[in-house]
Amino acid sequence: MLRPRRVLTMTATILGAALCAGCLSSPSGPTVMVLPGTGKPFDQFQADVAACRSWAASQTKGAFMDAPAWEVQRRYDNAYVQCMYAKGNQVPGSAPATTAPSTGPTPPAPPAGTPPPAPPAPTR
Repeated sequence: MLRPRRVLTMTATILGAALCAGCLSSPSGPTVMVLPGTGKPFDQFQADVAACRSWAASQTKGAFMDAPAWEVQRRYDNAYVQCMYAKGNQVPGSAPATTAPSTGPTPPAPPAGTPPPAPPAPTR
């Protein structure tokens, strides 16, 4: 016959192992949305998805042993998004690189025959 304390210890051990079993799994896939790049064929997008899923998995391999599941998923998602963005796909929430913003409309050209403006005075 088992003693009540031993039953309690065994139950706690089994429950603890069951709870930790959910913590020790690698991500099954990304939890972020990525869209195909402008003009990119869907077949190429699917190839990018497969390559980037593999890349993200390799970047987080073994991380689930020393980090909580949410942290491993975050690392996986970051690696996946960086890979997809580098392959030219659209990542919602990130703006594409652009040129310097305009400061306003371009001023009209001076009338013909107008001398050029004087250069600015040097500052000291």
